[in-house]
Amino acid sequence: MGSAGKAATARAAMAAVEPLVELFLELGITSPEAESLLRSLFVHKAREWLARPGAGNAPSDARIALVTGVHRNFVRRILTEPPRIAAARERKGHRTSRLLEAWHTDPSYLDSSGKPRDLSEREQEPSFHSLALKYVPGAAPGVVLTELRRARLVQMLPDRRVRVLNRTFRLPGVTAGNLTELGRRGRELLSTLTHNLRQPQAQRFCESTPLVEIEASRAPFARDLIARRARNFLSAIEQELRAESAGSRMRRGRCVRIGLTAVETER
Repeated sequence: MGSAGKAATARAAMAAVEPLVELFLELGITSPEAESLLRSLFVHKAREWLARPGAGNAPSDARIALVTGVHRNFVRRILTEPPRIAAARERKGHRTSRLLEAWHTDPSYLDSSGKPRDLSEREQEPSFHSLALKYVPGAAPGVVLTELRRARLVQMLPDRRVRVLNRTFRLPGVTAGNLTELGRRGRELLSTLTHNLRQPQAQRFCESTPLVEIEASRAPFARDLIARRARNFLSAIEQELRAESAGSRMRRGRCVRIGLTAVETER
C-alpha cells in the first residue's frame, strides 16, 4: 500500500478514536500525553504481534523499532514497564494543572488556614490574573479562566471573585473502575470489527438493523422498547448458556467464555 493509500486508510479508521479523544479532553489529558501513551502501547503491542505463533523467535528491539518507527533505544526503555504516559510528559501535564496545583500550594494564594484563597479576577492582589501569568505563561488569563470554568474547576463569585473547586480535572461519575470497563467493552467491539475486516470468510456475529425513521416525540418510547426487549433477550440467552454449561460439566476439555452485548448508538 502506497503512502497516500495508507494515509487514507488511517484517516478512515480515526473515526473510531474520536470518542476517546473527546474523553481525554474532558479528563485534561493533553495531546503530548496521549501521543506518548499511544507510542508506549504501540511498542508493547508490536512485541506481542511479532511474537505470535509461527512468527519465529522473540522479536529483537531492532525489529520492533523497524515496524513501529520508534528508535530502538526508546523501545528498550518503553518495554521495561507497562504501557503508560511518559514520565516527562506526565510531569508537564495540562498547563492549567500547574495553576491548580499552585493555587493549593503557593503560600501567596493560601489563606491563614492553608486553604486556597478566593481570588479577585484582577482588581486586587493576590489575583487570578497574576496566578495565571505566573503559572500559565504565554496564555491570556481570560482564556485560562474560561477554560477552567468550562471544566467546572472554578466558580465565579460576586464582585468578580474566583473560587477554585477542584485540584485536578475530574468528570463526575468517572472512576478508574468504569474507565476500565469502557476500555474492555471498546476493545471487544473493535476486536470483532477488525477480525471481520481481516477474515471476511470467518466473520464473527455483528449485526444491526436498518435505520427506521420515527417522529422525534416517539424517540423515548422507542428507546424504552428497545432496552426492555434487549434485556429480556440477553437474559434468555444467558439462561440457555448456563443450562448448557451445567449439562456439560461432566465432560472434560478446554473451556471458552461466551457473552453477548447489545449497544445503543446515536446517529
